[in-house]
Amino acid sequence: MLAFMKEILDKFLSLVLSVLPLSPFAGFISGLEQVPYLGYINYFIPVGTFVKIGAAWLAAIALFYLYSVVARWIKLIE
Repeated sequence: MLAFMKEILDKFLSLVLSVLPLSPFAGFISGLEQVPYLGYINYFIPVGTFVKIGAAWLAAIALFYLYSVVARWIKLIE
């Protein structure tokens, strides 16, 4: 039963992915694999860490705005 549900989910997701357009950045991303010194640049400029910090900041701002909307809705603040 579980294998059957997984097969249905896999087929549905493959159908959804076939409808979506391809990424316009795929050529640029595959071109970055050819750069031999990219690992050294990422050592000094940690892009992955920047993305994690940005995502945490964005989540905090989104929670603040969500709280302020709910607080205004229930008349806690003006």
